[in-house]
Amino acid sequence: MKYKIKERNTYIETMKFFLSQYMYLYLFMLFIRCYFLYKTYPEVNNIPFSVISKGFFVGWIFDNSIIGSYLVLTGVVFFISIFLNFFGLKKISKYIYIIPTSLLIIAISFSSVGDVEYFNEFGYHINSTVVNYIGHTNEIVDTMFTGNVYHPFINLFISCFSSFILIRNVVKKYNKYIEHKITNFKGIVYFILSLLTLLTFGVFSSRGGFSEAVLDWGRANYSNYSYANQFAINPIFSFGRSYYNMKKEERKGATVNRTLNNKELKDNIRNYIGDSGAVYLSEENPLLRITNTENQEKKYNVVVVLMESFMSKYIGIQGAKIDVTPNFNKLAKEGVLFDNLYATGTRSNRGIASVNVSFPSPRAIAVTKEFTTSQKRFYSLPRILKGRGYNTSFIYGGDAQFDNMAGFLKFNGVDKIIDVNDFPEKDRMIKWGVPDNLLFEKSINYMDSLKEPFYVNMFTLSNHAPYDIQDKDKIYTEKDADNYMRLNAFHFADKALGEFIKSVKNKSWAKNTIFVFIADHGFKTDNNFELSEDRFKIPMLIWSPGDILKPQVIDKTASQMDLLPTVMHILGGKYKNSAWGRDLFKKQDKNLAYITQTNYYGVVDGKYLLIDGNGINPKLVDLENQKYIKDPKKEKELYKATRTYLELETIQLKQGKFSD
Repeated sequence: MKYKIKERNTYIETMKFFLSQYMYLYLFMLFIRCYFLYKTYPEVNNIPFSVISKGFFVGWIFDNSIIGSYLVLTGVVFFISIFLNFFGLKKISKYIYIIPTSLLIIAISFSSVGDVEYFNEFGYHINSTVVNYIGHTNEIVDTMFTGNVYHPFINLFISCFSSFILIRNVVKKYNKYIEHKITNFKGIVYFILSLLTLLTFGVFSSRGGFSEAVLDWGRANYSNYSYANQFAINPIFSFGRSYYNMKKEERKGATVNRTLNNKELKDNIRNYIGDSGAVYLSEENPLLRITNTENQEKKYNVVVVLMESFMSKYIGIQGAKIDVTPNFNKLAKEGVLFDNLYATGTRSNRGIASVNVSFPSPRAIAVTKEFTTSQKRFYSLPRILKGRGYNTSFIYGGDAQFDNMAGFLKFNGVDKIIDVNDFPEKDRMIKWGVPDNLLFEKSINYMDSLKEPFYVNMFTLSNHAPYDIQDKDKIYTEKDADNYMRLNAFHFADKALGEFIKSVKNKSWAKNTIFVFIADHGFKTDNNFELSEDRFKIPMLIWSPGDILKPQVIDKTASQMDLLPTVMHILGGKYKNSAWGRDLFKKQDKNLAYITQTNYYGVVDGKYLLIDGNGINPKLVDLENQKYIKDPKKEKELYKATRTYLELETIQLKQGKFSD
C-alpha cells in the first residue's frame, strides 16, 4: 500500500519529516562526542565522572544549535522544493532539496570526525584558522591522518557510513512525502504553519535558547577542567563562530598595516606603562612581567562596582552642568578620585575586559567574544587574587551570558557567577533584569556570607536604556531637559549607590575592604569630532571605610586599564601580570589613555587628543578649546603611541600572545 499524506495531517507529517532528521543528527553527534572522549581523553587528568556527564548535557546545547541551523537552512530549501513540486516540476524539485541537503550532511559528518584528529594534534577544535591553510591541504592531511597514529580508514568509514545513513533516510522520507501533492487550501495552510514552527524552533535553537544572549563559546566553561570544557563544544560551532568573528573583524578592518617593528612595539609599550622595576619575562609578549609594588602585601577585600554609563559629564564633583550625583559627590570627598580617566571603548563588553584583565578595547571584536581568548587565560585581577587565596565572584542583575561575559570571566579566574537567574521573579523589574537597589541588596547579603579575603565585581543596570525607572523615583520631566529619562535613571543609580554605601560602611568586613567605583563606558554626546572625549571620560573612585586610603584627587590622564596595577599597588607584594595599565599612585613620564570606537581610535594626553582611523588622516584636538590644532611634534608623538597600542593589541589577539 502506498504511503499517502492526508491533507488534514500535513502539519504533522512535515514535523515528523524534520524530527527524524533531528534525531539522526543528534544521535550522530552524540556518537561523535563519545568517540571524541575515547580518542582524546587525557590520561593524566583524573576528571570526575560527574563533570564528564554534565559535559554531555552542555554539549547538547551546542549540538542543538548546529541542528537548529541545519533545520533552518534545509527548511528554506524544502519550501522552495515543495513550491516547485506544486507546479508539477517533480524531478527538479527533488534535486533542489536533496543535493544541497546531502552536501550539508557530508560536510557535518566529515568535519565532526576530522575534528577528533585535529584536536588530538593541536589541543583545540577546528576553527577559522584552518582557512589560512587552504593552500596547504597536503600538510593538513599529512598532519591529521598519519596512519600509525590516527587510523584514517576507521575515520573515513565513520564519515562515509554516517553520511550514507542520514542521506538515505532523507531521500526515503522525501520521496514518500511528495508522492501526493498538497492540493487544497487547508493543506497549504498546514504546510506553511509547519514550516513557520520549524523555522522558529531552528532559529531559537541556533541562538542557544530564548534569552537575549546569543550562544557563545563561554557557555561551555562549566567546570575547572579545560578538557571537559573543550569536550562540550561542538566542532561545527567552533568553526562557524570563529569564522563569523574573523569575517566580522575583516569587515571592520581589524587587520592593520604594520608601521612599527617588534622591537619598536616592545620599547614603546614598556615606556608607556612605566613599570621600571619590573622583571620582564618574554619577547613574544613584551608586557609579561613580575611587578614589585615595593609595598608590604595586604589581604584587603576588593569590591569593584562597574557602573552602567556613569560618565563624568553628569557628575557634579567633576563639573557637570546638570548634577544628578549627590551621593557620589559626597563619597568622592572621602576617597581617592581619579578625575581624568577614560573608558577604553563604548560597550560594556569592552569595559568589563579592560577593568578585569587590563587589555585595551580592540577596534573590532570585543575581547570577551574573541575566539583566541578562549584558548589562553589573561593575568586578570581575579586570577591574580585567586592565586593569593581570594574567593572571586561576579554579580550582575542581567543575563551574564550576554556578550559572553560569564564564559570570559569564569575562564579568567571568577569562581562564582550570580545573575538575573539567581534573583526571584519579583525582583526582575526592568527590561534588562534587576534594578541597582536590589542588586546591591543581594550583593551585601552575599558578601556577608563570604570568607575573607574576597574579590567581588558587581555590574549595575539601572542607567541603561530604556531607563524604566518607577514613577516614585523620577524627579526630572521634559521641562528640565530633552534627555530627562536618562537623567532620572542616572539619579536613581546614584541614589542606589548612596543606599549601598550607607548599608556597608559599618560592617566589619567593609573595614578591611577597598571599594572601586568605575563606569563601563559613557554614551553618545554631541560633538564634531570622530571621537568625543566626553563619551569616554568616566570617574574612578577608590574608597574604604577603614581609613586604608587618604582622600585625594589624582588628575593625571588614565584609563580603565590602569585599575589592575593601581589596585595591586594598594594590596602590595610582587605579582605576575601582562597588564597594559599603569600604577596611578606612582609618578610616570607618560600619562596616556588609548580609546577606540568602531573604525576610529586615538590617544588622550592631558589636554590633547590624537584621532586616527580608517579613511582619515591623523588629527590633533585641543580639548580645552574643543578645536583641531596644528602641532607637528605633538601629533607625531601621539601618532606613534596610537599605532603602538593599535598594532600590538591586534597582533596579540590574532596570535594569542596576550598571556604566557
